[in-house]
Amino acid sequence: MLQKIITLIVICISFVGKAQELKSNPSLVIDSLDNGLTYYLYETDEVKNRAIFRLFLKAGSLQETDNQRGLAHFMEHMAFNGTVNFPGNRITDFLESKGAKFGHDLNAHTSYSETIYKLQLPTGDKDLVDSTLTILADWSNGIVLDSLEIEKERGVVLSEWLSKQNAKQETQDAFLNLLLNDSRYSKRKVIGDTTTLRNFKRSDLVDYYKKWYDPNLMAVAIAGDFDLEEVEALIKSKFSGITSQKTEQQIFNIQDFENSNYEIVTDKGTKDIELTGVQLIDPYRDIKTEEDFVAYLKKNILNDLFRERFGNLSFDNPSYKSGSISLGNYFPVKAALMTSVDLKSSAIEEGLEEYFYHVEQIFNYGFTQSEIKKVKKQLLKSLDNSNQEDEKPSAGIMVKEMYQNFYYGNAVITQKEEFRLTKKYLKSIDSLNLKKELERIYQPTKTKYLLTAKDELKDSLPNIATLKKIRDVDLIEVKPFYRDLNVPEKLIARKPNPGSIISEKLIEEIDAKEFTLSNGVRLIYKKTDLDENNILLSGFRKGGYYALQEKDYVNGIYSTPIISLSGYGDFSREALSQFLAGSSAKATMLADKTRTGFYASSDLEDKKTLFELLYLKWTSPKVDADLFAQVKERTIESKKNEDLSPSQIFAREIKQMLRGDDYVTRSLSAEIIEKNLKESEVISVYNHFFGNADGYTMVLISDKPFDFFREAVTNYLAALPSGKVSLDYKYKLKNKLKEDEKLIKRTGESPKASVSLVYQQSDTIGFLPKRDLENVVVKDIIRSRLLKELREEMGAVYSVGVSSSSTLQPSDLSRQSVNFLCEPQRAQELIERTKDILSKLASQEISIEEDLNKIKTNLLKVDNLLRQRNTYWTKAIREHYFNKYPNWNAVVNYQERVQALDEGEIADRIKAYFIDSPTIEAILYPKETNL
Repeated sequence: MLQKIITLIVICISFVGKAQELKSNPSLVIDSLDNGLTYYLYETDEVKNRAIFRLFLKAGSLQETDNQRGLAHFMEHMAFNGTVNFPGNRITDFLESKGAKFGHDLNAHTSYSETIYKLQLPTGDKDLVDSTLTILADWSNGIVLDSLEIEKERGVVLSEWLSKQNAKQETQDAFLNLLLNDSRYSKRKVIGDTTTLRNFKRSDLVDYYKKWYDPNLMAVAIAGDFDLEEVEALIKSKFSGITSQKTEQQIFNIQDFENSNYEIVTDKGTKDIELTGVQLIDPYRDIKTEEDFVAYLKKNILNDLFRERFGNLSFDNPSYKSGSISLGNYFPVKAALMTSVDLKSSAIEEGLEEYFYHVEQIFNYGFTQSEIKKVKKQLLKSLDNSNQEDEKPSAGIMVKEMYQNFYYGNAVITQKEEFRLTKKYLKSIDSLNLKKELERIYQPTKTKYLLTAKDELKDSLPNIATLKKIRDVDLIEVKPFYRDLNVPEKLIARKPNPGSIISEKLIEEIDAKEFTLSNGVRLIYKKTDLDENNILLSGFRKGGYYALQEKDYVNGIYSTPIISLSGYGDFSREALSQFLAGSSAKATMLADKTRTGFYASSDLEDKKTLFELLYLKWTSPKVDADLFAQVKERTIESKKNEDLSPSQIFAREIKQMLRGDDYVTRSLSAEIIEKNLKESEVISVYNHFFGNADGYTMVLISDKPFDFFREAVTNYLAALPSGKVSLDYKYKLKNKLKEDEKLIKRTGESPKASVSLVYQQSDTIGFLPKRDLENVVVKDIIRSRLLKELREEMGAVYSVGVSSSSTLQPSDLSRQSVNFLCEPQRAQELIERTKDILSKLASQEISIEEDLNKIKTNLLKVDNLLRQRNTYWTKAIREHYFNKYPNWNAVVNYQERVQALDEGEIADRIKAYFIDSPTIEAILYPKETNL
């Protein structure tokens, strides 16, 4: 939907009502230097030897002069191309040698009024912490701006501009211009314009840097595991000497709309028919008192209520596809009340009429007591979850709060204070109070509307006069929202007949226990202290869609979502959601191509609800006939009106070249859905997936001993139905790629060429963890080398995508790809250069030693971080049993296997994949390209 083009920045500050000042979080140090630089320090060892570093700057594209358009963003690029202490690419090389990965641990972004540099690094090495702060100081005052590096980077930034061009440009620009309301923002696109980017002088860039990279506009923000006193001393020593010109923050406003109007825009790439309404309002910021907190709390509750209402309306089969209302900031100077509806091409006017009726229903009558009660319970539970006595916010959460304090002026309070204030004021926020808030905000006479669609539908769209007529809803006809909802008092009517634990054994390698239950379930229990007060319960079994007969394949794909929407046992979907409001218990049933399973979690206090919920969803599926008919009708209509973009058609053709055409690989057409999706078969297929528990492996992780769960295990998990079911795969993966092939299309709808080199093998894989590790290294080495050549040296691409993966299920198959966007006339040149690099890597003509060492360091760092999360163990245990590994070496010896990797075996893997395998060379050119 169009509002997704710009993500509304939801203020991440903890909720902060009457004029009493909010109490700042005492664990957060906020101070400033004499030159105006602000610094934030928050110490937590939630993740050991790890910290997040940020350099905030209150300047972006808005601060550019006419001949500097695009240079704020260009300046961000140049920060990685040489500083006084790290010339050339030394910053990237140095940090990668310490385990950082560009894009994940080392990144930056520029916006209209902000530039942010981002690092995430180990802190166990004090010298590295010192060097990291040197880098931040260099970025603030020591970027070299070498002329040669500037010329190289022109091509990169122009390639980035090219990569952002697409067939939806007109509708995207129209929406952005609507939000920006002819302000300075609308004249300062962050990417800039190509004329300036090609022709600016070095002095223009230097002028921007010297004026706006001023400590008076900057902040250093650090959160994580570090010595606070030492880091504070380093900040003072490295930043105090930077001279400030006392540059003041430059603020440009966006005016509210003075009236209402309508605009219709179409283009080649927009698929959905969507009407978006925007009402500009004052931003939610400078939240410093309890009075501010109450206003912000109301805003968040309203957003939850908007989502709840339209979520429920979607099950009434409205004449529109989906609708929404949202309220929030999108810049520090402006917020918006945004309404949006996604329309059916067969019922555009009917959909608009019904959607506007629902909008006026909300703003005229507000929300029901049951809706408000549910949202309040959910809010209190989410806050209670984070309000554990000894639990401190994560480094990531605190960095977001630092950001909000610096750019939005919001106070930073503790989670405990947030919970206290919410409980204090939530009682006073009732249906009447919220209705008054809606009346205060809502001004339809100051709302502008944008209707967007593809060019082919232009003549079928209503004109502006019709839009105005439809929008003028007769309020006399609008009735209050009402829903008769029956919520049972218990999840399950009676307690199941318990099963038993028939054996148990210790898994010494991972310090876990394996239990065999009387119904054939294997249960792995692991106690960890990584996440206190939390229960993770997951399970899987071989099978999935590929274990179904061809006639059941379509029903298999839709069975789990249809039943989830229908409800379970005596519960409708909405009744179950209402019952669970205020509970932390969640359970999701899953089915994919090669396995079925579930994922469930809760707090310790909701343990019983968790196990009952899983038992309910496992044993009591149901299909609501009306909902089934609605889903099938919508799916068929969607397939009939499916309008694939040239890039989607291109991707499908590549897939067909790799796998051929059969009931799995072909797209699901309206005819296939009509013929094969049957209400009578949905539960049968669901029960094939979940009816019998025999053969399932379940993983239970908590900080409590197993005896805390023993009764629940026997009463619910061991009580699941037993019995055998066929799990053999009926469908096996096929490799149709036997020789080199080319796919050249000239149907693209944007000015860029899309290039893909694709490889596939069906050789025997052997020990999958070894191959998976090789895949990761191969991918990272090739991408690193291609970025250096194609981006940094040639300036021909903005980025390169490389993938490499392997699977044993349902049969051995490996696949690799290299992808990039470029100027059409350079596509063949870059393909040949890529192939040449791959060949030299395979023959070791290009040494990979340096890159391999960096990748090893990063892999070891990531492994240490992942092992501090319970989800690491759920995945590791699942993969062990699913792939039938003979031992636990994949977990136990991982770091040794990383260290043992050598250049020769990686070069051999590159050769096997990219040199000895046939290739699909695919290029999607723009239309009417003569190349």
